[in-house]
Amino acid sequence: MAGIKRNLAYNFLLSCSQLLLPLLSIPYVSRVLDPSGIGQVGFIDSFTYYFVIIAELGITTYGIREVAKCQNDPVRLNILVPQLLTLHIISSLVTLVFYVICIVVLWQRIGDPRLVLFSLSFFLVNFFACEWYFMGREQFGFIALRSITVRLLGLASIFLLVKETADYYLYYAVIVGAAMLTCIWNNIAMFREIHFSFRKVAWQQHLRYVWVTYLISLFYSVPLVLDNVLVGLVSTAAVVGIYSFSVKMVRIGSTILTDSFLVFFPRIVSLSSEMKYEQLLQKLTLNSQFIILLAVPMGMGLYLVADELAAVFFGGKFMATTINLKVLALFPLVKGVSLFLSNPVLIAQHHEKAVLKNLVIYSVVFVLSATWLTSMYQSLGACIALLLTEITLLLLNLVSVRRYFPLVKMKPLVFVHAITGSLLFIPLALYLRPVFPAGPIGLGLIIVCCILVYLLALIVMKNELVMRVRRIVRGETAFQSTGI
Repeated sequence: MAGIKRNLAYNFLLSCSQLLLPLLSIPYVSRVLDPSGIGQVGFIDSFTYYFVIIAELGITTYGIREVAKCQNDPVRLNILVPQLLTLHIISSLVTLVFYVICIVVLWQRIGDPRLVLFSLSFFLVNFFACEWYFMGREQFGFIALRSITVRLLGLASIFLLVKETADYYLYYAVIVGAAMLTCIWNNIAMFREIHFSFRKVAWQQHLRYVWVTYLISLFYSVPLVLDNVLVGLVSTAAVVGIYSFSVKMVRIGSTILTDSFLVFFPRIVSLSSEMKYEQLLQKLTLNSQFIILLAVPMGMGLYLVADELAAVFFGGKFMATTINLKVLALFPLVKGVSLFLSNPVLIAQHHEKAVLKNLVIYSVVFVLSATWLTSMYQSLGACIALLLTEITLLLLNLVSVRRYFPLVKMKPLVFVHAITGSLLFIPLALYLRPVFPAGPIGLGLIIVCCILVYLLALIVMKNELVMRVRRIVRGETAFQSTGI
């Protein structure tokens, strides 16, 4: 468990940077740019990322799993990594043709050659994407250091370059530049560790295995990546801007939950391959408790302070995000539990086909509901469609887990503790709102007070996970996984 503790610490730092740095950039960007500019950036960014996912060919999930299996075997790694990288380069070259065709077809929607130039640059650099290598080897220290450094550079670049409404293309340039720097940094680090030989690389042998994870990536990414594109096709750039900021705020918070899967996934794969099922179930239970104890209060807090969040972080031009944030308050819990059931449970145990069937239904539901609801209710309709789609996937994943891996169960008492502690936010927010000053300081004080009250409530209720962490902090016990 020492490795899990260390990786969770690195992952916590990474998640905090992913949460805090956008909270510094969003208020600035939302006041400099207008919803239309944000919408143009959101449209091209989503468009590009979906083609990146098409080119990725399912290698990310497959690569993490395969690297985790042989992470301590340099000989096997020196064979595997060049094979997967070669496969990705070939698939990217094929995808480039379709990327160019779609750019031509959607030119009227994009309408800015500068955005296309940045988009194409990122797509080309991403030919050599290899994040899966570092995740499979559980090098979360490297991932945290690299990501935080790049994000800080990106934040500084936004403040230096984005000065007026017309600078929306520079905002996208910073986003692309940060992604490209991450990819280049990864390659430099990987080429130092792996002996590469591209002669007679047998990349074809992996095709029979990656197709399922490939289709999973494509269908999973329809609501995740193509949502801005879909909203833009049936509405205006301004509506895309309102919707994208609403969803971005919710997804930023959710990354604290979903990033924990990156820490547990390689270890769960190793335990599964070694048939250590008792330890496997302990890790899964630990991961599920972590998600529930964070997701429930996150959703409650988001609903209660949606007005303040919109005013402080988005400003007057984006106040329409308030109702969207309230609708999406359930998103962290639904998304967190759904991803837990699919990634560490089903995919790690090689039930990819069940996940794929669920995601096909999931993507169809989103396309149909988002098209209809967005045309009727604009950004609010798109948010409702997103939430309904995620609930659909959660129910489908629950059925699949019950069928294929019924030993995995989430403790009802954890939900009781999380809900009970979160309900205390209601009287607390009602009392503190008129007492604290309006604006960022008042919002920050309300959030801090809610966090402290929630932790105190969990301690009073003697929540199992919190009490164990408390004993560790006091040095009374080691972080043993038994009983969790």
